[in-house]
Order: sequence, then structure tokens, then C-alpha cells
Amino acid sequence: MTHLAYVDCSDLFIEGQKVSAVAKGMARSLEDARQRGVLDFDYRLDLYRLMTLIEQPESDTRGVVFGSVTDTNGGLWRHAANAGFEVVTVERGFAGKEKRVDTSLVTRICRDAYRFADPRSDRVTLVAGDGDYEPLVRQLVEDGFAVSVLYWAHASRELRDAATAFHSLDRYIEDLALG
Repeated sequence: MTHLAYVDCSDLFIEGQKVSAVAKGMARSLEDARQRGVLDFDYRLDLYRLMTLIEQPESDTRGVVFGSVTDTNGGLWRHAANAGFEVVTVERGFAGKEKRVDTSLVTRICRDAYRFADPRSDRVTLVAGDGDYEPLVRQLVEDGFAVSVLYWAHASRELRDAATAFHSLDRYIEDLALG
């Protein structure tokens, strides 16, 4: 059995900083954190721990993490590779904004699922919460794949509903912290 796991690292990290801010009392709620722009800038993801959470017994887990390159995040991508993830990075757009991460992730899942996986026995896990992933997840499920979404509790409702299973990471916020 093969377990294909795909992580939108930027999305997971930024939203994790919000969840951590609420957990530490820096904001009253996630909505409060969003409205006031409150982030726990000290929060860093431990990708070794994330891989441990993703891995499933009796399966060959292939994890791929996606993100963009900045002047300061080279260590993050080394950390991800050392944790067992394949790393896929894209350059940022002209204005310094992240571009093409979501489409790169969707393209890769489609290629891997339909080229290398068997919907009768293999699993797909998406570690992302953006509703833009819903059509992909819905199609994979319609085609017989078991698709789990692993993300913070505030993941898109449409994405959660489209998946075979949804697992909130909120209870692991401290466990997934680096250091």
C-alpha cells in the first residue's frame, strides 16, 4: 500500500502561527487574530514531527512539501528534506508574493495519483486547508481514492466535506512546534 502525502507548507505555517497565537492567549479567537493581524512569530513547524504524524503503519509513505523560496528560508527546505519529504519550491512573483504553489501541488497530486497509485489500496493525504483544493479532492474521491485532509480546524468547510476524512491538527499545535 502506498500513502501519498502533500503539504502546502506556507499555508500550514502561517495559519499555524495564528492557531498558536490563540493557544497562547495572544488573541481571543482565530477571527480576532485575523482581524488584528496577530501571529505567533516564534512558532515554527517541526517537519520531522509532521512526517511522524502523517506516516501510516504498513504503508510506504511518500511525502512532498511545497513552498516558495525566500532569502531566509533555505534552512526550512533542508529541514523538510532531512525529515523525509521531497521538496518542491517555486520562485516568488515579481512583487515578492507567493505564486504557483497551489497549482504545483494540484498538478503533482494529479500526476502521482493517476500515474502511480491504485485507488483500491492507496491513500492520499492533503495537508492544506484552502477551499481551492476542493475540486481536486472531490474528483479523487469520486474516482475511488481515500483522501484525508489534515489541517487546522478552520480548514475550508467545502474541502473538509469533500474529503473521505478530516483530521484537525489543532490538538497537536504544541507537538508540532520546533524546539
